Amino acid sequence: MQSMTLPGLKMKIVGKDATLLRGRDGTDLTYETNTVFTGAGQSVDAIFTAPVVPSGVKKYLLYNRNYDRLSNAGGPGYGGQMTEIHVHPAGTLPPQTEPNS
Repeated sequence: MQSMTLPGLKMKIVGKDATLLRGRDGTDLTYETNTVFTGAGQSVDAIFTAPVVPSGVKKYLLYNRNYDRLSNAGGPGYGGQMTEIHVHPAGTLPPQTEPNS
């Protein structure tokens, strides 16, 4: 079981395992959270809205709350299941011309 968390931002969970979160009658079963739980082979579709940033760059960490998953096989420093989300002020970045690498 993995517990991926994004402190400071709410994620709207809209799908699991390639299926929209809808009831048999079409009822909306989506929900908001800052932590997503997944097991082996599962997937989750999450959307978040970046907040307005007046200046500078705001950084958010998306990481596994199971801290032993944050090392590189016991090596020094951070690694493993962690990434940063950078939010820039509107209009300060040029249009994207290539996919993220």
